[in-house]
Amino acid sequence: MPTLNAAELGYAFTLKPEEAIQYFESKGYVIGFNWHDVEADAHARAFTVAGVMKLDVLEDIETALNESLKNGETYEEFKKNLLPTLEQKGWIGKGLVSDPETGELQGKQLTPRRLKTIFDTNNATNYNAGRYVQQMGDVANRPYWERVEVMDNRTRASCTAVHGFTARYDDPVWNFLYPPGGFGCRGRVRARSEADVTQYNLTVQSSDDRLVEVEQPYGNTTIQSTGLRLTSNKVYVPDPGFGFNPGKVAWQPNLEKYDYQPARQYVSRSLAGPDFARGLNNVSSLAPQQQYPVGVLSPEQMKVTGMQQQTVTVAAPQMQQFAAQDMTRADYIWVQSVIDEPDQVISTGTDVKFYRKNGNQWDVATVINNLLMDFTRVNSPEPGK
Repeated sequence: MPTLNAAELGYAFTLKPEEAIQYFESKGYVIGFNWHDVEADAHARAFTVAGVMKLDVLEDIETALNESLKNGETYEEFKKNLLPTLEQKGWIGKGLVSDPETGELQGKQLTPRRLKTIFDTNNATNYNAGRYVQQMGDVANRPYWERVEVMDNRTRASCTAVHGFTARYDDPVWNFLYPPGGFGCRGRVRARSEADVTQYNLTVQSSDDRLVEVEQPYGNTTIQSTGLRLTSNKVYVPDPGFGFNPGKVAWQPNLEKYDYQPARQYVSRSLAGPDFARGLNNVSSLAPQQQYPVGVLSPEQMKVTGMQQQTVTVAAPQMQQFAAQDMTRADYIWVQSVIDEPDQVISTGTDVKFYRKNGNQWDVATVINNLLMDFTRVNSPEPGK
């Protein structure tokens, strides 16, 4: 699997460029019961299908989407090739009762309408991720970005409200205003030059003092999302589960939602994958809040250690310290083995040390509040307390 970089990002599904195919194939995928079970970042780098639990069905959908990109198929061709397989496996039924408003079949099964949503959303994400990289490469000539909507009878009022919004490319508003802003979003961003601003009489705005935090329903709970205040009583907020820039984020799913065995497999794939490699290569510029999973505890380990969450992650600041110690990706992969299959575990109440024998010495991973804080080699384990 090639390392994801700017040249590999896709620009448009209909043009079927090699970059779009490479971008799609470089995605990992996460099984989720509903869209809100996976954090927003997963939409950009992970292949997530709401309502699909079985891995073989997910692989069928991924394979079909991959082939559709390579062959330049229409949605109808994509659906025609995939639906028989999903029907055979019981994920789509004939003659089932559906909700007239949403098209949902009774039970947790796919419908042609949901299938089209998956198809369109993945294509929109690929397209806009490629557009972002393309536009960032030309900011010296076109430093202003304009949000553009289709503006037909299907355009939502919230999208209409930001149609024509123009700001500099480095305005933080693009961290969430860059499309897609929801399922079925057809918005895009047009790069503008100084001459364009004058010629088209565009108003360049700023998000200074206009960014607000908004509570949004998120499954059975609520989350805080960032929005742009448009008027005294109107705020634009992307749909829950979006609100991220598909060209910038380094996705990480919430592995607490999954059984520890699949979660462990995901971590193995993630550490060996292109996104983690890119994080290591650019560790000095990672956002402080960036985290990557490096291990998953079994239920038995959680009982022994008293830890409340199964996922162990490493945060960007600690990764930067590890980089100064010449820690490599192979070391991180070994960290997972130390945490997942330790020879000894010692918990002091404030931290947990995972030990694994390595020749005549011991490798120890120190975890505090589910964060990897240290990884060293010692002559013998500390006495337990």
